[in-house]
Amino acid sequence: MTLSSQQSSTVDFDSRWTAFQSRIEIARGEYAVSHAATRLYAIVDARGLPDLRIALERLGNVPFDALWDGTDLSAHKDISPLMVMVDLAASDPGVPLQLLKRLWRFSEDGFMVTWLWSPFGLDAVASHFRSYCEYTLPDRRAFYLHFYDNRILERLRQTWTEGEQARFSSVGFDIWYRNRAGDDCTWRNNAPQLSESVPALTMTQEQHLALLALGIADKIAMQVASLVGARLDHLSSEELHQAIREQVERAGRYRIKDERDMLAYVFKGLFVSPRFDEHPAIHPQLERASIGRASFQEVLASVA
Repeated sequence: MTLSSQQSSTVDFDSRWTAFQSRIEIARGEYAVSHAATRLYAIVDARGLPDLRIALERLGNVPFDALWDGTDLSAHKDISPLMVMVDLAASDPGVPLQLLKRLWRFSEDGFMVTWLWSPFGLDAVASHFRSYCEYTLPDRRAFYLHFYDNRILERLRQTWTEGEQARFSSVGFDIWYRNRAGDDCTWRNNAPQLSESVPALTMTQEQHLALLALGIADKIAMQVASLVGARLDHLSSEELHQAIREQVERAGRYRIKDERDMLAYVFKGLFVSPRFDEHPAIHPQLERASIGRASFQEVLASVA
């Protein structure tokens, strides 16, 4: 990186931080007038931040709760999602400002922070969101739900009914998160309320499959990045995701469902041609494989 690009990056970072601070102060001022008890919380995906909990415990003056505590995942203390209260009214403003900047940096570097403006206390909001850390299907199978990853939160909004969305957001006025493209999103709720009981989360089989389907491109992107590394450095994260999503959609035309076959198909689309399947020597073979008359692995191995 050249000196000029480093300076540009620093200026860009500073301007984004300033803009976020301004957004926080505007919201804080509005809530001070309309709902003075409103607090700012950060729900942090700590799977990539194993030292964060220890750091917060050492500080001792930052209220937080680990959402996996009290569940069958409680042993994984280092990667439990954390509900952190940012006390913007603290007597020493330097402490919450430093905390806010560090958490904001995590959100800038990935999709790891969901911001919540809520009039309720830490224990109440933590209890509410703890119930969303897993879900069950009608056949009683259980799955963990990483809703604190902004990309998954966005998929849930596409999967849940309006009532289910309302229940999730019920404990806050505003939920801030980043969508898959990196844009800032606001999920508003005009009348926050606490439920007397927090029932276990259930989802239908159809919702479960839809959620998995929406996450296929991200899953494959992680696999591709780990296998080929620098060969795709010319693509941004969003460009890579879009390219993979297009290949997943094309693979769907041939009813490819096996993960190994899907990964092989995406590789050909990325490194041979995004429309390799239209080649007159390849298309009929893929059609044969789609009805079980050939192996996708054998067909794709012939593509060069």
